[in-house]
Amino acid sequence: MGKSIKLLTEYFHPEPASTGQLMTELAVGLEEKDFDVEVYTSQPTYQGQETKKLTSREDYKGIKINRLSSTQLDKDNPLNRIINWLSFSFLTLIHLIFKSRQKDILLILSNPPILLFVGLFLNYLRGQRYVIIMHDVYPDMAVTLGVVNENGLPVKMWNRLNKILYYRASRIVVLGERMKQTIIRKSDRKIDVSKIRVIHNWEDPEFIKPTKKEDNPFTREHGYDNELTLLYSGNLGQHHDLATLVYAAERVKDLPIKFVFIGDGAKKKKLEEIVQERNLRNVDFYPYQPLTMLPETLTCGDISIISEDKRVNGLCVSCKIYSALASGQAILGLVSEDSDVANIIEEGDCGLRADQGDVEQVVEHIKFWLNNPEELAMMGERGRRFFEKNFTFEHALGKYVEELNQVG
Repeated sequence: MGKSIKLLTEYFHPEPASTGQLMTELAVGLEEKDFDVEVYTSQPTYQGQETKKLTSREDYKGIKINRLSSTQLDKDNPLNRIINWLSFSFLTLIHLIFKSRQKDILLILSNPPILLFVGLFLNYLRGQRYVIIMHDVYPDMAVTLGVVNENGLPVKMWNRLNKILYYRASRIVVLGERMKQTIIRKSDRKIDVSKIRVIHNWEDPEFIKPTKKEDNPFTREHGYDNELTLLYSGNLGQHHDLATLVYAAERVKDLPIKFVFIGDGAKKKKLEEIVQERNLRNVDFYPYQPLTMLPETLTCGDISIISEDKRVNGLCVSCKIYSALASGQAILGLVSEDSDVANIIEEGDCGLRADQGDVEQVVEHIKFWLNNPEELAMMGERGRRFFEKNFTFEHALGKYVEELNQVG
């Protein structure tokens, strides 16, 4: 066996949530590349699995899984979420103090963010090396979401600890160039910039692949065959600008255009009320669909929509960008001009961008696509090619293997 990796992640197999799937694929891939991978995770919490407690230890495809009995309070309550974070991080630390060795490399996901400090503590305790995978930058995300006060003592202390955390890390993996610049900016110390590496997340090119509308069962069932269809799939949450899409739908209600929302979230009820009040017949809502239906639902349209609040620019990268590229649809990005998603759209020449709230620009883009179906199709094709070249698991795994092998 090669190097020993302890992967710390709250979500892992059999979690259906995207983070759990990504970390499971990464662990299996590293194991197949001759790393010795052991995982510390929590009990599964999603899609009806709350009451199904799994064994505390399991072998999965050669990987040793340790499931810790951390608290699983209602995550919609911010205080409960913090308690869950603390519980899982503390139990992980206790287990690693007794079960890990100095030569083990800690590979730590930034969800929950407090978990990162387990690596820092063990680095001080016995010089253990740790590699961070940054999916979100905290405490900045918590400030943006209104959970904590930017000028409060907890945030100031957190930022000070982060400077040490980044400085002592062997590697810091981020999802985009904007995130990389954020980490550099937040590190007042003279951090070695070369250890901050951009490794994107990925999508399975065989699971999500372009499908002609006439061959898509979901499209045929709901009658989207002969309409320009814009698809938003995922969380309809407070920090996604979805009202702009509904107002744009009103502006084009007399054209053969359909807006399709698949998912749930805090904004769904309000959006449905706007649609009802304005009697919009070109907007449809569906709940989350089963995982097995994603190859149909994610390819049921002509245009895939990605909405990202400008306040999170440089703090995360929407995972929707990878499935949107894989689907072979053109992309409408409601994102800031200097965001990582905007850069991907521009570099891949696979869609158009508009600022959040800019209804006029969205309508202009939609009418362009309606009147230029050939360019619409070519954008989708270019996006798929760009995806195959840059955002498959094989690309990501190769970069992870390279970085981990360089950790001395």
